[in-house]
Amino acid sequence: DKRLVNWDPKLQTAISDLEVQQREVKGHLWHFRYPIEGQQGRFIVVATTRPETMLGDTGVAVHPEDERYQKLVGKNVILPLVGRKIQIVADDYSDPEKGSGAVKITPAHDFNDFEVGNRHGLRRISVIDREGCLDLVDNEDYLRDLPEGASQFAEEFHKVDRFAARKRIVERLESFGFVERIEPHTHMVPHGDRSTGPALASSWSPYLT
Repeated sequence: DKRLVNWDPKLQTAISDLEVQQREVKGHLWHFRYPIEGQQGRFIVVATTRPETMLGDTGVAVHPEDERYQKLVGKNVILPLVGRKIQIVADDYSDPEKGSGAVKITPAHDFNDFEVGNRHGLRRISVIDREGCLDLVDNEDYLRDLPEGASQFAEEFHKVDRFAARKRIVERLESFGFVERIEPHTHMVPHGDRSTGPALASSWSPYLT
């Protein structure tokens, strides 16, 4: 089977769970509107601490017993900025009491999302390279089935450091009206114990088995 690994962009190596330190970081929680396909003016709101990973989203998960979304399960939302159609799936991983009750799923860059993706057959689209920069140009998985004009966006953000890309992506989403709100948020972020830098969840490591 293929699994995600922890990747240290600074040391350029996969690291074990024992080499990862969870550190408390004061950041933000961004709430974004994902338009529902074919339903003008309707959105699902999802929250994330890592806006740059949204480029690799391949699903939105809602709890199967959440009455707000039951009629939407199986339908698609349109991923903002990217234009990719991604499916709304019912999964117990989503907590109806947390945020909007809808969770963006990025199987290639999050360990929990990887498992959700496996359960629902969602694509794994890696959008961050080994140096921690966006990897979009000539990325066939990312570009597949995107609308016309997607290559221009890919060229604009290609090889931009993920933290710089985060700021630019949020600015772009705000300009198009896709930002619901932004909240201060303290959360745990994995760091490599030797490099002391933020680690990535990687699906492209040469150490995958």
